[in-house]
Amino acid sequence: MKGLFRFALIFITLAQVLCGCGQKGGNAGKAPVQVIFDTDIGNDIDDAIALSMLFNYDKAGVIDLNAITICKRNPHCVEYIDGVSRFFGRGDIPVGFAYDGTMPEDYTYLLPTINAEYEGRPLLDIRRTLDGSIPAGYKMLRQQLGAAADTSVVLITVGPLTNIANLLTSAPDELSDLGGIGLVRQKVKLVSIMGGDFISEWAEYNIICDIPAAQKVFSLCPSPLVAGGYEVGSAVHYPHTSILNDFGDPDSNPICVGYMNYCPMPYDRECWDPLATLEAIEPGVDGILSRSEKGRITISDSGVSYFTPDPSGLQQYVILNDADKAVEMLVRRASGKE
Repeated sequence: MKGLFRFALIFITLAQVLCGCGQKGGNAGKAPVQVIFDTDIGNDIDDAIALSMLFNYDKAGVIDLNAITICKRNPHCVEYIDGVSRFFGRGDIPVGFAYDGTMPEDYTYLLPTINAEYEGRPLLDIRRTLDGSIPAGYKMLRQQLGAAADTSVVLITVGPLTNIANLLTSAPDELSDLGGIGLVRQKVKLVSIMGGDFISEWAEYNIICDIPAAQKVFSLCPSPLVAGGYEVGSAVHYPHTSILNDFGDPDSNPICVGYMNYCPMPYDRECWDPLATLEAIEPGVDGILSRSEKGRITISDSGVSYFTPDPSGLQQYVILNDADKAVEMLVRRASGKE
């Protein structure tokens, strides 16, 4: 009985920490945040770290992870997302795919993770592949938003903005009587984007992968939007020691397997996507991140992002206040280890 009580106490404490109890801007006493994650999974390992964070938030009841849309045009992304979702106990999660997306390449960790074995068995239980049952990314977004309560959804997008642009320019259909702009205005309370650079005039990767899509999103989005620029994530590095020590046997966890295959170990990877996720779910937590004044973000034809202050604007960019605290927080959120 004493052991059972101790287990219950540990579980309650973990849930309280993940929910950000106290004066840290968390979700204590609030309904779970409704989240959709749009990702170019397979390009960079920081997408996988962000995905691990989201599944841990979901398990703790901080969020409801309602869907994952893939904005990279590689069929193995569907297999990876399906297998990793089942690993975290969310094999039911709806998935969408950018059939018109950029980047069909495998790169370095998709296939090694999909093909990994642990103790003589496949590490991932993969049941879905890219076929006619996987809807287009923007259709999945329309479906999810059409069923959502007003101003309830946080949309986190950490890759090319192909799916989001297609959503915003979509016409009314069987999923909603509203066009894309009206649907986003009614249902989305925040769009959190990893993209741009707000320190130097440099064309950031996610933006240049689909410049027309980025221009549409920043010009058409009718809901509050916050962008985490290259300068934020490049100052925070996820420690390889966490990959080796905080997830149990690293060979038994697909996030760790992916990390160990992305680059030769040891290395500490930049945290662009995890910080965009943290800011979306726990804005202002521990003073790690803050937001700029309100304004408007525009994208040039060469992919450079520009911010213009405007008190009536709906757009802001992320400011990093404490890189050391950011690393500590991301390790806790990604590993689920408190």
